[in-house]
Amino acid sequence: MIRDSLISWKTTTEMLITILDVHDEDKRDTVIVQVDRLLDERETLKSTIQAPFTDAELAFGQELLPLEKIMTKKLEHFTQTIRFDITDQQKKKVSLHAYMDPYNQVFRDGTFYDKKK
Repeated sequence: MIRDSLISWKTTTEMLITILDVHDEDKRDTVIVQVDRLLDERETLKSTIQAPFTDAELAFGQELLPLEKIMTKKLEHFTQTIRFDITDQQKKKVSLHAYMDPYNQVFRDGTFYDKKK
């Protein structure tokens, strides 16, 4: 017989995998909240899963290993896209600021610039 905590672990992992498949930027905030909640749930389940394991639980654990790899890859991809979007927004902010004030980055070489407009 397989413990309920192991079954809950598997369902939580499967839910994480399906949630991480959402690539819509409008739903990103809700996805982040759901992922955070599910990761917290997995953390609490982790403390309840202790040895000794039965043969059925060991076989069930072997079925969980590919799911864990898939979930880890999807989670890494999700965080990479968030990091990319943050750096992209920072670059846009800098370029917009440079467009609005193009003479801010001009090196002063001792020449006179007339500041009258």
